Amino acid sequence: RSASTDLSRSMVAVSLLAAAVSGLVLQSGVIPGPTHVSASQLLRLGADPRMGVYSYKHTSKPLRNGWIDPVERDCTDRTGQIVATLGPASQSPEMLSKLIEAGVNVFRLNSSHRQPGQFEALVGTIRAEAARQGKDVKILGDIQGPKFRCTMTRGDVPVPLEQGTAVELGLAMGDDDPTRPGRITLSATTEQKALMRGLKPGMKLLLDDGFMEVVVSQVRSFAEATVTVTIGGQLKSRKGINVPELQIDCSALTVKDREDAAYLCGVGVDYIALSFAQRKEDIQELIDLMDAEGIPPNRRPLIIPKIEKPAALKNIDEILALSDGLMVARGDLGVELGLERVPFAQKFLVRKANEAGKYCITATQMMESMITNAVPTRAEVSDVANAIFDGTDAVMLSGESAMGADPVRTVQWMGKVISEAEAHVTDVSPSF
Repeated sequence: RSASTDLSRSMVAVSLLAAAVSGLVLQSGVIPGPTHVSASQLLRLGADPRMGVYSYKHTSKPLRNGWIDPVERDCTDRTGQIVATLGPASQSPEMLSKLIEAGVNVFRLNSSHRQPGQFEALVGTIRAEAARQGKDVKILGDIQGPKFRCTMTRGDVPVPLEQGTAVELGLAMGDDDPTRPGRITLSATTEQKALMRGLKPGMKLLLDDGFMEVVVSQVRSFAEATVTVTIGGQLKSRKGINVPELQIDCSALTVKDREDAAYLCGVGVDYIALSFAQRKEDIQELIDLMDAEGIPPNRRPLIIPKIEKPAALKNIDEILALSDGLMVARGDLGVELGLERVPFAQKFLVRKANEAGKYCITATQMMESMITNAVPTRAEVSDVANAIFDGTDAVMLSGESAMGADPVRTVQWMGKVISEAEAHVTDVSPSF
């Protein structure tokens, strides 16, 4: 090939790559992607086949060689925060003291498992111990939000769902209408009535965190439908149901959530995490509840919506406008959006929060293996570090601190990873 041909092909390749870069501009309400340039297109244009399609994005700034020198870092000397969920393994006064000393910045109280009088004692202990250690430790109260589940199965025996078979889906007509072979039953709550009203032929329903899937084939009424099993399995009692394509027409606050929110405001938490927020009206409803409770604006908990549904991604600007931050809740988000889309959604949400100047928490399975193991996996370490590189303000522990074998060690490991990631702030720019 002549030099002029190589130069011509290189210029065309650069033009295509520039077009790809221009497609990265964020647009409100959508998750955008770059103009697509396939690997085969780049190869035809003479690009180096050994280079990945994102190789051209690397900066030309030289990397410091000295980064590899061993450095002992203090796991509490960092800006990035650690949110630790409390549970049986971590809520004793002795363990709370050790966790604060290890570097927990925010304790999460899960209202789904609240016992009478429990949170008052925990809040008091946390405040007293943080003051004794001279640390500023916050408390986040998490309210459950609307949950969609099947009823108990008949005799609590798993119900077989065979691929290709038709199954009834409907609201329970009484106590003697359990989930059973040929029928998936939902309790007739306000939220599940709204789910049934919104169903349309062709919609997918994911069961048990996506392990099973059915598609609506016929809607017979607002209470009854027929679905076809596309991914089979054994459906157990009270397993969750997700409908990714449906923005469910119901409040994000159930009756229990209203009680929990008022209670959390009363005990004096610093943040309230609102589950399954989909639109600005969900945030406004919590604000209205605080108004009704007569809580002065300067004493109100900050509102942190948990982003778990595709509708919330589309409405993220209006949600952030009324909120004080967001949580990238990757568990249900992965079920609703698809696991393969979660990494980009995380970067999108962190950037949105950063641009709005709002607090951002990245959550779910960050050090999941440490529920039983003494050391995190390499993938988990990379996950925590990359969340910090993305620009998140905090990373969260769930089961790891609530019921893990060694919550203190887990917090120390997470702190060490954050400290190391932050040491490279001049080397690594946000990866979006």
